[in-house]
Amino acid sequence: MFVKKNEILYDDEDLLSPADAAKLVGVARTTVNYWIRNYGLKTQITPGKRYKIKYSDFKLFMDFSKNKNRKEKKIKRRTLKYKIAILEPILVTRRNYIEWLKDDYDLICITNLAKPLRELKRIEPDIILMDVNLTDDKVSFSILDDIKREMKLRNVPIIIITKNYSEDDVVSGLEKGACDYVKKPVGQNELKARIKNLLRFFIDI
Repeated sequence: MFVKKNEILYDDEDLLSPADAAKLVGVARTTVNYWIRNYGLKTQITPGKRYKIKYSDFKLFMDFSKNKNRKEKKIKRRTLKYKIAILEPILVTRRNYIEWLKDDYDLICITNLAKPLRELKRIEPDIILMDVNLTDDKVSFSILDDIKREMKLRNVPIIIITKNYSEDDVVSGLEKGACDYVKKPVGQNELKARIKNLLRFFIDI
């Protein structure tokens, strides 16, 4: 998305909410939802049952809607997966997370654990799983400060999963902006439940 002459323009791959789409054409959000249900406006659905409309599809629909001979039709909708960035230094642990979560989420393992911000900004994840022992087995919460200073990342929910589980560590992590703090080793079902709980409270409401 980019701005020109005080007007918001979108790239073709940008995803819009029904509210954003409604603002673009000066109609009510309920009208856009009606187009989705009855006229086949192509959308994608997040796991939280929220509609997302690709801008290129919205442009095609608006061009099509000008044709008075249009026919009502239904379109099969593709489901989006939430995107999770994994910052984990231990290979076997990374592989466990991937195996446990790959069916339900899009997973990206951050390769530069010493300086992960560039990759995180490019990926723009919906949630971050991270240890606080990313390099040289040293506990460091400074990465949380770096993440929270970035406009694209400051509202991304963070789950810390680490062996460092003293009261001081937990307090430091939560005060730095983590939404959950979990002691290693974490089980598959517990991890899935914590992610779902975080998404429910921070994204789908």
